[in-house]
Amino acid sequence: MSSSIQEIAEKVVDNFKRELSVEASNSLSAADCDRLAGLIRNAISQDRENTSVQLVELAQKLKADIEHLDLGL
Repeated sequence: MSSSIQEIAEKVVDNFKRELSVEASNSLSAADCDRLAGLIRNAISQDRENTSVQLVELAQKLKADIEHLDLGL
C-alpha cells in the first residue's frame, strides 16, 4: 500500500478525532483508530483499483477506435 494512502488515512482519522468532543475522542482506543484507518485505506485502495480498471478499459476502447480509423483510410 502506498504511503500516500497511509498519509490520507491518518489525516482523515486525525480530522475525525478533532471533530469529536473531548470525551468522545478520549473514549477511542488506539486500536479503534487503527481500525478506522484500515477501513479508510481499504476504501481508497478499492476506489483506485476501480479507477485503474476504468482507465484500462477506456485506453483499450480508444486504441480500438484508432485502429478502426486506420483501417478506414
